[in-house]
Amino acid sequence: MPNSRRPRTPTSRLRARDVERDAVRDVLDAAYSDGQLTDVEHRNRTEATRSARTLADLDRLVRDLQVAPDLRDAMPTPPPSRDTRWAVALSAAVVLVCGIVVVTSARDNDEPATAAAATTTELTTAAGFGRMLDEIARQLHDSQVDQLTVYPEYATFSRQVPGKPGLAQRYEYRVGKGQAQLTENGTSSNRTEGVPVDLAELRPNVPRVIGLLHGADRTLRVDDPTRIFLDAKRGDDGPVVSIHLWNEDAGTQGFLTVGFDGAVRSVYRADQ
Repeated sequence: MPNSRRPRTPTSRLRARDVERDAVRDVLDAAYSDGQLTDVEHRNRTEATRSARTLADLDRLVRDLQVAPDLRDAMPTPPPSRDTRWAVALSAAVVLVCGIVVVTSARDNDEPATAAAATTTELTTAAGFGRMLDEIARQLHDSQVDQLTVYPEYATFSRQVPGKPGLAQRYEYRVGKGQAQLTENGTSSNRTEGVPVDLAELRPNVPRVIGLLHGADRTLRVDDPTRIFLDAKRGDDGPVVSIHLWNEDAGTQGFLTVGFDGAVRSVYRADQ
């Protein structure tokens, strides 16, 4: 449903808080995942949330986005004295994120995948990344891994072989024809004990990490990256996700690290 109602009160001139900027990023992530925004549009709008000063500034970033028809009834009606467009956008963020959770919860109960879930093939989107974490937990019965490396089309990870602390089982994850495919890919005997991280701690902050990824070309000064990947593992200060970008034609590269709590830990730009 288009966010077509226009603000009628001075509420839109109120200063924006970080919690509202985060909510708008959630809306943008969901819109990018379901095809409303292109990659460039998503990156530009996500970057614009950082400099947004008022609710009106944030409103301009989401006013043309739509909510799926089957979710209309779930949206609350905002009181007349508030910025109605902002309320609709915020409600859309909550409902769309909840919709993703409903899809993955249905899969946990071995119900058929929905059409929306079938399109989440790109792992470097909030929906695709979140679905992958849910599938790992569902199929392997926990979220413990030694290291997880995520590319747009597939991911690889390793974890301890049960009862054999020095032996690691390697896996590959892909989505083919709408179905999540998790396959074993051999074992390794050089596993270091005590290195696992729990991806369940990362799951609530997936939209934040993906938002950082889609603004990383500007943050890291890597224009038009030709290669990207994310790496989740235990760092010196606890579990972190490293976001790596390369432009192989220009010979530039950079990366940043973010904790499983969503806080940026370090930034290494291409021009440093």
